[in-house]
Amino acid sequence: MMNKLRAIALTVACFLLPVVLAVAQSPDQASARKRAIADLKEVAYAGNVNAQVQLGVIYLTGDGVAKDDAEAVKWLRMAAEQDSPLGERYLAEMYFKGRGVPASTTEAAKWLRMAAEQDDAESEHNLAVLYTQGEGVPRNLKEAAKWMRKSAEHNLPAGQHGLGALYENGDGVAPDPIQAAAWYRKAVDQNYVPAMNSLALLMATSRESSVKNPQAAIALATKAVASGNNPDYLDTLAAAYFADGQTDKAVETEEKALARDPENDSYKKAMQKYLAVSHGSK
Repeated sequence: MMNKLRAIALTVACFLLPVVLAVAQSPDQASARKRAIADLKEVAYAGNVNAQVQLGVIYLTGDGVAKDDAEAVKWLRMAAEQDSPLGERYLAEMYFKGRGVPASTTEAAKWLRMAAEQDDAESEHNLAVLYTQGEGVPRNLKEAAKWMRKSAEHNLPAGQHGLGALYENGDGVAPDPIQAAAWYRKAVDQNYVPAMNSLALLMATSRESSVKNPQAAIALATKAVASGNNPDYLDTLAAAYFADGQTDKAVETEEKALARDPENDSYKKAMQKYLAVSHGSK
């Protein structure tokens, strides 16, 4: 298993992206909404894959209809079986979550591969993650790197972040902190917060002189911390402070991380290290 699972997590939450139905959306027009959905069904039954995907999402969300996962699967499968990469990706999500179908990572991986082979960046990324974890496919880090690179080259921030993590860990590729930093940076340039955290940690801890930059790590980690309530980001900021010789700030920041996740062994070990140095300098 990879050292930095948090760095290339499956982007399941990104599968069901909003699909805008091009009809009246006003809440006080329920009858118009029903007619619009009926019209959409006619188009979908006629074989329009976009309409099929939209209906699938409508039934998933209960947008103008009663929620019905089985009905959602029916429409998504229609689109997927017509080689719609979006339909394939959304159907994979249903198999991941066991919504409307029995949960099956094998089936999910099958549909993801079909979408990935049509250059769907999110599917390429998620297929890569399955290869790192051996879920639904045999674990194969070279295959993971292949699909992650495709996703990254399609400019998906999660793919760029994932490829950076593979280079940092030496999984499926030769370890290369310079390449890791470069791919992290591409995702950071798209304001992808997990990449901010990973790049900050790499700059704080790397032995590669051209990558190590504790002060830049502090600035980037601070930005990540400000963007969300994730204790990992505080842990990274503490590491950056420590790398910059600001041990008291490292202790103070690690305390905040532990306050949010008191049982985290990694945070505890970091705190012990910072306290030992802090006490030793006094």
